[in-house]
Amino acid sequence: MSLSTAYLTLKQKQIWDLKGKGLLEASIARKLDVSRQTVHKALNVANAKVSQALQETAKLNKIRIKTVDPINGILVGYSPEFKTTAMITFSARNGVQIWYRHEGDCENCEQLPACRKSLLAEAKERDIGLTEDQKSMLPSQLAEILFSKIIGERK
Repeated sequence: MSLSTAYLTLKQKQIWDLKGKGLLEASIARKLDVSRQTVHKALNVANAKVSQALQETAKLNKIRIKTVDPINGILVGYSPEFKTTAMITFSARNGVQIWYRHEGDCENCEQLPACRKSLLAEAKERDIGLTEDQKSMLPSQLAEILFSKIIGERK
């Protein structure tokens, strides 16, 4: 079981995901054949649960919280242990992910394919277009681009 399914019911996850893709509550209600009130209540519950997931993950990883945006599933903080900025993301497909800003030696890391795959999945989940050059960047470079776009979208 992933953290995303532990926090949200399948219906809450579906509604939260559709809202994140820009659909209005009335459109979500029509699409799912439920009332707008049902969608509204589900979104309130889902946003509270996403906020809880982000904050609990930060606490478990000793990340000092700067901002929490449950509507977009983003927490930005600081890791005193690693002395760097940390971002925790929550998405319906990818669950909870923790990202630390660093200048890693990605070329020699055995996790390179997995990191790149996770970053590309996060970009796809959030409908962030990347060029082919960006997609082939080292994960530490790709992460910088991706998360500057994510944070920029919230403003």
